[in-house]
Amino acid sequence: MCCRSLPGCVTRALSASRTRRLGWRNRALLVEALGSLALARVAVRALPFRFIARRLGEHMAESSREFAGGETPGLVAWAVSAAARRTPWRSKCLEQAIATKLMLRRRAVPSTIYFGVARPAEAHAWVRVGSRTVIGGGETDRYAVVASFADLDTP
Repeated sequence: MCCRSLPGCVTRALSASRTRRLGWRNRALLVEALGSLALARVAVRALPFRFIARRLGEHMAESSREFAGGETPGLVAWAVSAAARRTPWRSKCLEQAIATKLMLRRRAVPSTIYFGVARPAEAHAWVRVGSRTVIGGGETDRYAVVASFADLDTP
């Protein structure tokens, strides 16, 4: 059964047996991830990419490969991945990468979002923090990067 409103999705996402055992901080992170995924999906569906791109960071730039900020990127990636599995809308790599980028920016974590293509006509998006790919990892080496956007002025 599919939920039709965000509160229903939040209830469904938070009602899984594993999720019940989470602390309030992780539950709040899941709710934020659901909201970020919803925002990313609406943006992808309703806005031209050039409008979205202006808000992703500096075009064809990369953030530093040095990051010693602790576990924040991993927790954000976990929340986005967990929430994406529970949305009734499409939450594939593009939406997940945009949501992760937004959440990391709110936490002042410098990151780079990459858009790549591979043959035959396959596209992929992923996010890197420091030297680690936090979401959309896997086989990123097989994709030719066609665009990247980075936060260069994050403190």
